[in-house]
Amino acid sequence: LAQESRIRRSIRYRSTVGSHPTSRLSAYYPITELAMSLLSGRHFVAAVLCGFALLPPTSRATYDVGDAEEEEEDDAMSVLQRPAMATPAAAASAAAVGASSKWPILVPLQRESVPLTRNGKTVSHKTSYAGAISIGHPAQDFRVVFDTGSAHVVVPSVTCESESCLEHRSYNVTASSSAFAINVDGSLVPDGELCDQVTIGYGTGKVTGEFAHDEVCLGGDDEDSRACVEVSVVMAVEMTTQPFKSFNFDGIFGLSLDSLAVGPEFSFFNRLAGSSLGAELQFGVFLAGPDAGQEHSSEIALGGHNSKRLLSPLQWTPVAVKQMGYWQIDIKEVRIGNKTLDVCKDGSCRGVVDTGTSHFGVPGSSINEFLTALATDGVEGEDCRFVDAPSMELVLEGFTLNLGPRNYMRPLAVPSNMNVGSSRGVTMESGGQADQFEAAAPASSSTRRLWPWQTQKPSHSCAPRIMPVNLPAPLGPNLFILGEPLLSRYYTVYDWKEARIGFGLAATKANKEALVQEGQEVDSQDEQQEEIYSFMQVTVT
Repeated sequence: LAQESRIRRSIRYRSTVGSHPTSRLSAYYPITELAMSLLSGRHFVAAVLCGFALLPPTSRATYDVGDAEEEEEDDAMSVLQRPAMATPAAAASAAAVGASSKWPILVPLQRESVPLTRNGKTVSHKTSYAGAISIGHPAQDFRVVFDTGSAHVVVPSVTCESESCLEHRSYNVTASSSAFAINVDGSLVPDGELCDQVTIGYGTGKVTGEFAHDEVCLGGDDEDSRACVEVSVVMAVEMTTQPFKSFNFDGIFGLSLDSLAVGPEFSFFNRLAGSSLGAELQFGVFLAGPDAGQEHSSEIALGGHNSKRLLSPLQWTPVAVKQMGYWQIDIKEVRIGNKTLDVCKDGSCRGVVDTGTSHFGVPGSSINEFLTALATDGVEGEDCRFVDAPSMELVLEGFTLNLGPRNYMRPLAVPSNMNVGSSRGVTMESGGQADQFEAAAPASSSTRRLWPWQTQKPSHSCAPRIMPVNLPAPLGPNLFILGEPLLSRYYTVYDWKEARIGFGLAATKANKEALVQEGQEVDSQDEQQEEIYSFMQVTVT
């Protein structure tokens, strides 16, 4: 699969109502999408063609997937993208106000922390960052995770009866005057006829959905601070309990490069690129981190970036293997303390910068080396982020990213005979179910599994917030997932047009305090735990 650039999938439709075959459908997807969705388990998207959930089972259709045919690698995916269309109101607003006056659109993100308890005590937290969007006319409001590791806007459908859907706000396509149901190729679904259906597998959980085309809006309530773009969305008709039920956010807003999407119409930035709204094809992410009082301080800037969130100038690095669709970068070296690790010596290390992952992912083959080097003894009740532990450095082309214990360490010390973390992490098989998060009561010494740093003494340990990534080529095996620990230290800017990522020290409370302690002047341009989760998309089928 790694050597193929594209596959053509011919799908033969057979109606269960009649005996005669009808039309044949064809779809082209980059083979790297398949590898990617298999990748972190974040999203594997298994496209299944089926009828509307409202239709009786006897009226549904089945599809046979034909053999894949190899084709030459090309740039047809970008050439064939259809232009985005601004709604008349949005276009008129852009013309009246000016091409760039409203950009970037700033969307506040709220950090949600859900405690995980064992034996009546909180041992860690599940965390997420979510912001507001609306879909359709009249507007239907949702809270979504803005996710650089997946490609689709996904919200629960009003027809979904899963526990997770019932706990959240749902989208009613028939209640929106600007919406219409579509198939995966963008064609209209005639009233009363069958539609296409897709299953998206994430590292922790999965979603099955159908498709609609509607207007998605972000920003404030007035025209000067609000932008709307027509885009195709996924309406979830099934959602797994984990992780969706335990969080307050309703869905996912995918912001990966467009080759991860089932089609160009599903890529928000591809649609924005073809509009006349005058926005820069960039977005910037500011995560304030877990410090008390900072729960409402995070934001995403769309159509540009917010320089007030920076303490240092941006340093840019190109996206590696752009055709895979991920915001991934080459990593030259990894250092812990003064030691350079062997994992990247062959030049094969890359890192996916992923706003939808709560942990720092490291290659599975090296997980024990990282745990041994970063973990240390702890004291119950003390904050592990302030322990004496080594720094971790990622050497990129031209500059280095640095993380200290305040960035990568779990805040809470846990009993040394308690496992807190994911033993499996991200794998190709993890897409269909919640990740097995280990945080159990002490077991007998004969059955208990201990991480490398854990011993019978002292009574508590401080553990890094890392997880193993076990993915094969072409994405792995030496793949890092750069999630919240890195993103709460660096403000990141994603340049969709130039395919590059910018890193600058974020104007967070923690960074400002660290600079003061180092005797540096803070020149902020702004006056102003956990289970792992990962929504990184891996395959589209």
